[in-house]
Amino acid sequence: MNEGAKTGIYWIAALAMLVVAVFVSRTPESDSSTESLIGQPLFPSFNDPLAASILRITTFNEEQGEIAKFEVSKDDQSGVWSLPSRNNYPADAAEQMKDAANALVGVKVLDIQTENPEDHANLGVLEPNVESLEAGDEGVGRLITLKGQNNSTLASIIIGNPVKGSEGKRYARVPGQDPVYVVTLDDKPLSTKFEDWIEKDLLQLSSIDISEVEIQNYDAALEMGNSLAIEKHYDAKLAIDGSNAWQLNSLVVYDEQGEAKESKLGEGEKLATAKLNTLKNALDDLKIVDVAAKPKGMSENLKADKDLVSDQQAVLSLATRGFFPVTQGDILSANGEMIVTLKDGVQYVLRFGNVKGIEEASAEVNAEDAATANAEKKEQAGSNRYLLVTTRVDESKFPPPELATIPKTVEEMEAAEAAKAKAESDPADADAKGEAAEAAPPTSEQEPGEPPADEKMKQPAVQEASTPAEPAKESTELAKEPAAESAEPATEEPEETQEVKTETSESAEGTAEQTGKGEATGTGQGQDDPKNDNTKSEAELAADSAKDDRPAPGTDAAPATETAPATETAPAAIPAAEATTTVPATAEVMPKDADKAETAEEKQERLEAEQEKITKENQRKLDERKDKLETARRRVRELNGRFAEWYYVIPEATYRQLRLSKEELIEKSTSTEPSAPDDAAAAPSFDFQGLGQ
Repeated sequence: MNEGAKTGIYWIAALAMLVVAVFVSRTPESDSSTESLIGQPLFPSFNDPLAASILRITTFNEEQGEIAKFEVSKDDQSGVWSLPSRNNYPADAAEQMKDAANALVGVKVLDIQTENPEDHANLGVLEPNVESLEAGDEGVGRLITLKGQNNSTLASIIIGNPVKGSEGKRYARVPGQDPVYVVTLDDKPLSTKFEDWIEKDLLQLSSIDISEVEIQNYDAALEMGNSLAIEKHYDAKLAIDGSNAWQLNSLVVYDEQGEAKESKLGEGEKLATAKLNTLKNALDDLKIVDVAAKPKGMSENLKADKDLVSDQQAVLSLATRGFFPVTQGDILSANGEMIVTLKDGVQYVLRFGNVKGIEEASAEVNAEDAATANAEKKEQAGSNRYLLVTTRVDESKFPPPELATIPKTVEEMEAAEAAKAKAESDPADADAKGEAAEAAPPTSEQEPGEPPADEKMKQPAVQEASTPAEPAKESTELAKEPAAESAEPATEEPEETQEVKTETSESAEGTAEQTGKGEATGTGQGQDDPKNDNTKSEAELAADSAKDDRPAPGTDAAPATETAPATETAPAAIPAAEATTTVPATAEVMPKDADKAETAEEKQERLEAEQEKITKENQRKLDERKDKLETARRRVRELNGRFAEWYYVIPEATYRQLRLSKEELIEKSTSTEPSAPDDAAAAPSFDFQGLGQ
């Protein structure tokens, strides 16, 4: 071998050794790079959970070989969350999304299980890709993707099987990479259940606000020729009073021919309070488990317009779910309906449709036992039921207020004031009391012949002067003595009697003082003491005895109005109310303006003030009704905005709490009463628009 050949061999050997050295040196470097991830965050740049605005979860159905996608997203402009995977149904996702994002923020690599792609299926981290998967494929994981603004990816991970013997640890892989990591991950917030991402309380009402419930219990189904058979059972209107007790306002029962008959609770029957309370609570807690988009052309009040009825596909969409548009534009349902009225006037209409998946359930029923177990198997096969909901305003809850009449003239105002005063004084009761007082025997304070208390208040002014109470009583008693006893004093002073009769208002004060002195001395002294010339005169005795229709000693029998000096001395302008009370004896104690009548200008001013007051009060009542009505209408618009586009799906157990048979509605206390007639016979068929055209 020449020298050149040897040199070439050396060079080749050296080159081979260099290649091996490079490969050996790079492999440990690669292993070192992967191992350096242990203990580090899997997504180091994702540290703000609020930055996530889109969540996509992709799963694989091994039995059917289908890919299912679930998505939640937030509109960048409005900030409203929705579910694009469910026709953009509104989502209550703010808190749920934050929890989902937090599940991936800070996830750390605990270990590297393998870098061999052949191990992916065993660890359950195959990527759910419809192009590379077939029915029956196993080991497919869940692909979780979080995105932020501008559709930028914040985190993406395939979640695989749990790590055996290590609670909370899962196998995970980043899409497009081979290494399989061991991580600690709480995947509960990463749910694809519809109910976990929505407002579960569908109706958003409180059971304490329910005032009335109307149940329309009927069945409806399509027959041959696309006619609709309706089988009515009963209609019941129920109310809840202030003590939360149920009341039956009306009950209509239908016989086998569909004829309506008014019915009432029979002897030994009562409302099933426990069932009704369960119904009320079910309305309060009505949750949905799924939704489906309604066909276009159905209005918010669940009326079917002409376009919908003529749309074959839309009508079939309704019918397969148990809802049937009829000639009048109404929608009937397969399993009746319920109307729930709240105290604020908002009224819910619930229509119950078919069991979800009823067609598949029917196919599973064997022909040999279809006659005996068809309904039972359908119920077992379908666990949820379709529901249509709408709201409206019950305007009977807002009756027009009673408005007060505005007087146009002073006369109308005064007439209204008089009527009001009469109503407040309760004249019927006052008359009854007056009659009772007249018929009652005299008491120690009212002896026979003594005038009533109201008449005593009308005694002459000279008797009502400001004097001590007891002497006044003694003087009054003197006036009541029999005529025989006072005859002698009366004949001794005839001239004084004449003086009193002719006495004017100017001498009223002096007369009052003299009378007071006489009363203070007592009855006996007033007659015997010559110095006391102010004893009650015969004119006064005549005035008092006139109350009893008895003439005073030494005088002629004359009407009291002629002998009572009060009619002459009292001011003419004293109001009627004051005339029944003590009348001042002197001009000095009377107000200067007491005899001043209300002028026409003052009455007109009072009329205008009264008109303004009544007008404002009437307007307040009208505004109050308007505000309450508008509040109810606004609430109805908000609710129908949610309900308008959707079929709802509720649990079958909830439906069973809401739909009560007549036997469930009314309890019987005895078992000896005859049972109600069977309502199973089919009712007359009705034309059903849309199908078969």
